[in-house]
Amino acid sequence: MTPYLIQRAKFKSPIQLNEIGIDRIIQLDYMGSAEFEFGALPKSLIRIRENADNYTHFRYAFSTGKVVTVFCKKEDRKKMGKILENLVAKKIRLKEFCDLDNYVNDEVAVFRNNDFWWDIQNDFMFWKFNSEFHKEFKISITPTTV
Repeated sequence: MTPYLIQRAKFKSPIQLNEIGIDRIIQLDYMGSAEFEFGALPKSLIRIRENADNYTHFRYAFSTGKVVTVFCKKEDRKKMGKILENLVAKKIRLKEFCDLDNYVNDEVAVFRNNDFWWDIQNDFMFWKFNSEFHKEFKISITPTTV
Protein backbone atom coordinates (compact mmCIF):
# COMPACT_ATOMS: atom_id res chain seq x y z
CA MET A 1 0.00 0.00 0.00
CA THR A 2 1.73 3.11 -1.25
CA PRO A 3 -0.08 6.45 -1.31
CA TYR A 4 -0.26 8.35 -4.58
CA LEU A 5 -3.45 10.42 -4.43
CA ILE A 6 -3.66 12.36 -1.18
CA GLN A 7 -6.31 15.02 -0.96
CA ARG A 8 -5.44 18.05 1.18
CA ALA A 9 -8.01 19.88 3.31
CA LYS A 10 -8.44 22.37 6.15
CA PHE A 11 -10.67 22.17 9.18
CA LYS A 12 -13.78 24.31 8.82
CA SER A 13 -14.24 26.77 11.61
CA PRO A 14 -16.91 27.06 12.67
CA ILE A 15 -18.40 23.67 11.83
CA GLN A 16 -21.08 24.11 9.18
CA LEU A 17 -24.19 22.87 10.93
CA ASN A 18 -26.32 23.38 7.82
CA GLU A 19 -24.22 20.85 5.87
CA ILE A 20 -24.11 17.08 6.22
CA GLY A 21 -21.37 14.50 6.03
CA ILE A 22 -17.70 15.26 5.86
CA ASP A 23 -18.29 18.55 4.01
CA ARG A 24 -19.49 20.10 7.26
CA ILE A 25 -16.06 19.77 8.87
CA ILE A 26 -13.44 20.13 6.11
CA GLN A 27 -12.77 22.44 3.19
CA LEU A 28 -11.07 20.53 0.38
CA ASP A 29 -8.04 22.07 -1.31
CA TYR A 30 -8.15 22.26 -5.10
CA MET A 31 -5.73 19.59 -6.30
CA GLY A 32 -5.52 20.47 -9.99
CA SER A 33 -5.35 16.89 -11.32
CA ALA A 34 -8.06 14.87 -13.03
CA GLU A 35 -7.45 11.94 -10.69
CA PHE A 36 -9.11 13.95 -7.91
CA GLU A 37 -12.16 14.73 -10.05
CA PHE A 38 -15.03 12.70 -11.48
CA GLY A 39 -16.31 11.43 -8.15
CA ALA A 40 -13.05 10.03 -6.77
CA LEU A 41 -13.60 11.43 -3.27
CA PRO A 42 -17.23 10.32 -2.93
CA LYS A 43 -16.23 6.85 -4.15
CA SER A 44 -13.54 6.64 -1.48
CA LEU A 45 -15.98 7.86 1.16
CA ILE A 46 -18.54 5.24 0.10
CA ARG A 47 -15.90 2.49 0.41
CA ILE A 48 -14.93 3.77 3.87
CA ARG A 49 -18.52 3.93 5.06
CA GLU A 50 -19.34 0.47 3.67
CA ASN A 51 -16.42 -0.95 5.66
CA ALA A 52 -16.65 1.30 8.74
CA ASP A 53 -16.61 -1.69 11.10
CA ASN A 54 -13.15 -2.60 9.79
CA TYR A 55 -11.69 0.83 10.62
CA THR A 56 -9.81 2.10 13.62
CA HIS A 57 -8.36 5.41 14.72
CA PHE A 58 -5.29 6.18 16.78
CA ARG A 59 -2.79 8.92 17.49
CA TYR A 60 0.63 8.90 15.92
CA ALA A 61 3.40 11.05 17.39
CA PHE A 62 6.37 12.20 15.34
CA SER A 63 9.79 12.72 16.89
CA THR A 64 9.17 16.50 16.75
CA GLY A 65 6.29 16.05 19.19
CA LYS A 66 3.62 16.77 16.58
CA VAL A 67 0.67 14.39 16.71
CA VAL A 68 -1.80 13.28 14.07
CA THR A 69 -4.92 11.20 14.38
CA VAL A 70 -5.03 8.36 11.86
CA PHE A 71 -8.24 6.75 10.59
CA CYS A 72 -7.49 3.57 8.64
CA LYS A 73 -8.41 -0.06 8.13
CA LYS A 74 -7.46 -2.16 11.14
CA GLU A 75 -5.27 -4.33 8.92
CA ASP A 76 -3.26 -1.26 7.82
CA ARG A 77 -2.58 0.17 11.27
CA LYS A 78 0.95 -1.24 11.58
CA LYS A 79 1.94 0.25 8.20
CA MET A 80 0.78 3.76 8.93
CA GLY A 81 3.76 4.97 10.96
CA LYS A 82 6.20 4.18 8.18
CA ILE A 83 3.90 5.74 5.58
CA LEU A 84 3.55 8.96 7.59
CA GLU A 85 7.29 9.18 8.24
CA ASN A 86 8.00 8.61 4.54
CA LEU A 87 5.51 11.33 3.57
CA VAL A 88 7.27 13.80 5.85
CA ALA A 89 10.68 12.77 4.50
CA LYS A 90 9.38 13.10 0.90
CA LYS A 91 10.28 9.47 0.21
CA ILE A 92 6.90 8.76 -1.39
CA ARG A 93 6.17 10.27 -4.78
CA LEU A 94 2.64 11.65 -4.92
CA LYS A 95 0.58 13.02 -7.78
CA GLU A 96 0.21 16.32 -5.92
CA PHE A 97 2.02 18.10 -3.09
CA CYS A 98 1.48 16.95 0.50
CA ASP A 99 2.27 19.54 3.17
CA LEU A 100 2.30 17.23 6.18
CA ASP A 101 5.99 18.02 6.62
CA ASN A 102 5.17 21.70 7.23
CA TYR A 103 3.09 20.72 10.24
CA VAL A 104 5.50 18.12 11.58
CA ASN A 105 8.55 20.37 11.25
CA ASP A 106 6.81 23.57 12.39
CA GLU A 107 7.36 25.26 9.04
CA VAL A 108 4.97 27.95 7.93
CA ALA A 109 4.23 27.78 4.24
CA VAL A 110 3.01 30.80 2.33
CA PHE A 111 0.31 28.95 0.41
CA ARG A 112 -0.40 25.65 2.11
CA ASN A 113 -0.90 24.89 5.75
CA ASN A 114 -3.47 22.12 5.75
CA ASP A 115 -4.92 20.22 8.68
CA PHE A 116 -6.34 17.10 7.05
CA TRP A 117 -5.13 14.60 4.47
CA TRP A 118 -7.10 11.82 2.75
CA ASP A 119 -5.67 8.99 0.66
CA ILE A 120 -8.46 8.49 -1.86
CA GLN A 121 -7.08 5.23 -3.27
CA ASN A 122 -6.19 3.39 -0.08
CA ASP A 123 -9.08 4.96 1.84
CA PHE A 124 -7.35 6.30 4.94
CA MET A 125 -7.29 9.74 6.51
CA PHE A 126 -5.11 11.57 8.98
CA TRP A 127 -5.25 15.01 10.55
CA LYS A 128 -3.59 17.30 13.04
CA PHE A 129 -4.61 16.08 16.46
CA ASN A 130 -7.67 18.03 17.58
CA SER A 131 -10.09 16.42 20.03
CA GLU A 132 -13.00 18.69 19.07
CA PHE A 133 -12.54 17.89 15.38
CA HIS A 134 -12.36 14.18 16.19
CA LYS A 135 -15.81 14.27 17.81
CA GLU A 136 -17.27 15.94 14.74
CA PHE A 137 -15.42 13.54 12.44
CA LYS A 138 -17.08 10.55 14.11
CA ILE A 139 -20.47 12.10 13.44
CA SER A 140 -19.61 13.06 9.85
CA ILE A 141 -18.14 9.74 8.77
CA THR A 142 -21.02 7.54 9.87
CA PRO A 143 -22.97 5.93 7.03
CA THR A 144 -26.23 7.51 8.19
CA THR A 145 -25.05 11.07 7.45
CA VAL A 146 -24.70 10.52 3.69
